[in-house]
Amino acid sequence: MARIICFADNAAVVNAVQQGLGEGSHTIHLLSASQLTSSLRQTVQNIAPDIILLELSHATDNPHLYFFLRADNVTRNTPIILVSTAGKPLAQQAEILGADGYIERPLATEQLRRAVAPHLLRQHVTAA
Repeated sequence: MARIICFADNAAVVNAVQQGLGEGSHTIHLLSASQLTSSLRQTVQNIAPDIILLELSHATDNPHLYFFLRADNVTRNTPIILVSTAGKPLAQQAEILGADGYIERPLATEQLRRAVAPHLLRQHVTAA
């Protein structure tokens, strides 16, 4: 069972993640992507996630969250999958940042599962 953090403030993203991955096989923590605070940092460190989904939008503090996650010892090697609206240069953003993948909105359940599956498999193999 994986611990997954979903940083999102968009209800559609939250609902899609809960429906697509929340079938009891994983623990999903939904956190606000709107502001990086010391409390949020502590929560992420306490959860020690296996996978992170990070919604990108102009209204959120995403770049700060992304760089915090990559700089922190607990999440430095945790796969981060970016989520954003289709039509934006998401693939290019993911490559520039060094993200482990990306998903375009609106999220389809199969698309979400395909993006997360390789990282779950890698986590399972590493734990064995």
